[in-house]
Amino acid sequence: MLVEAHGTFATATCTVCRRDYKGEELRDDIMAGTVPKCPTCKGIIKPDIVFFGEELPQHFFTYLTDFPIADLLIVMGTSLEVEPFASLAGAVRGSVPRLLINRDLVGPFASGSQRHTDVAELGDVVNGVKKLVELLGWKQELEDLMNVGRDKV
Repeated sequence: MLVEAHGTFATATCTVCRRDYKGEELRDDIMAGTVPKCPTCKGIIKPDIVFFGEELPQHFFTYLTDFPIADLLIVMGTSLEVEPFASLAGAVRGSVPRLLINRDLVGPFASGSQRHTDVAELGDVVNGVKKLVELLGWKQELEDLMNVGRDKV
């Protein structure tokens, strides 16, 4: 299961009437440097991402119960400095492998709280994910997904 802790650009919501939009509907406005406006109420349409200081989406908290029963944790592209994220890597059982794909060692991966099952792939996140995909034998599937995504742009 993928939990996009800071939200996603794949969807968006009007800040006034709460109408839902696909992220691709905002692309032209964003690329033109224009603030997307809701055709229904003229409110601002905001990508469903979490800015610093904003409340996390409620669905984030529903996944917290999965940590104690997880059999693998992959952490990517984070500083693990701000709660509630800072403590999440420690929320899985001690026997659970944790994979960090990140520019730097962070949180328990850097603080001396490493576990014998921890693995860190340091560098660019995209390259780290590509390496993982290759090791799992999923390279063709990833390329197919990326091509489908490119066709939509």
